[in-house]
Amino acid sequence: MTFLNRAVAMGLTVAAMGSVSLALSVPAQAQRQQQGVNGYNVSEVRFNGGLFRETGRGYWTEYGADGRVKFTFRESGRDEWSVYLNDPSRNVQLQIDIHRNWIRLGDRGGPKRDFYPITGAYRNEGRTRSPAPRVVTNGSNVQQVFFAGGSFRKSGPRRWTEYNAQGRAVFDFIETGRDEWSVYLDDRSRNVQLQLDLYRNWVGYGQNGGAMSDLYQIQSSSRQPGAFSRRPAPRPAPRPAGNTRNVNAGPIWSREDAKIKCPVVAASQGGEWTGEWRTTVQGQMSVCEIRF
Repeated sequence: MTFLNRAVAMGLTVAAMGSVSLALSVPAQAQRQQQGVNGYNVSEVRFNGGLFRETGRGYWTEYGADGRVKFTFRESGRDEWSVYLNDPSRNVQLQIDIHRNWIRLGDRGGPKRDFYPITGAYRNEGRTRSPAPRVVTNGSNVQQVFFAGGSFRKSGPRRWTEYNAQGRAVFDFIETGRDEWSVYLDDRSRNVQLQLDLYRNWVGYGQNGGAMSDLYQIQSSSRQPGAFSRRPAPRPAPRPAGNTRNVNAGPIWSREDAKIKCPVVAASQGGEWTGEWRTTVQGQMSVCEIRF
C-alpha cells in the first residue's frame, strides 16, 4: 500500500466529530496573515481543502472544507519555522513548515513527505517568541552532517559539498538559507534542492522547486570549526552492491509514461532506472527507483 493510500485509508476510519465556523472577514484575514508568522506564533494554517488550527494548549485540530472536524493532534514541539504534531491514535506525524509553506505527513515515526501546500498562515497575537535554546548543533551553526554513505560539509562561504563514503566530492551546492534547525541547499546544475533538518535528523530531497521527501537519515553532525578540514567521512556499515534509492520525478501517469520519464531522471543522477516506480502524492509526485 502506498504512502498516500495508507493516509487515505486511515482517514476513512475516523468519523466527523462536528462542525465549526471557518469564516473570517477579508480585512481580518489580511491583518493576521503573513505578518511575522513563524513556528513559535503560528496558530492556524490553511490549504486547499481545509485547515489546521490550534484549539487548546498543546492541541491542534484539522478541519475539512465543510468546517467539520477530521482529526485531532498533540503538539510535540516547535522551532523557529515549524510546528510538529502527532496523532497517537493513528501513529501519524505532521510538520507544519512555515519556511517552505508545506504541511508534511509521515507515519510510524518514519520519513515525511510534502503533502499539502500551505495557502495561508495566521499567528496568535498574544504569543511571543520562545527563549533562545541552549547551544546545540542546529541550523544556525551546523557545518557538517553525516549519513550512512557519506556526508555534507560546508566548504566555503555559502558553499556546501557532498562527499561519498570514500571521502570523494560528488556534488556541490549553494546555501540558499538557514533557520533555527535547517540549512537549505541548491544544486542549480541539476535543479536539486536539499534540506538538512537537524531537528528531525533527515536530509530532505526535492527537484525543480517541488515537493520534498526524506532521503538520508542524519547519523551525526558537527558545529566545530574543524569541520571545514577535508577529513574522510566515517566508514559506514557495508552496503550491498548496486545501491538503489527513490528519486522524485514529478507526476507519472502510467507505465508507458514511466518508461519515458524515469530513464531521464536516472541519467540526471548518474544512475540506472531499475524499472520500478510508484506514486507518492496522487496527481502531483511519483518516484523512480534508481540504481547507483
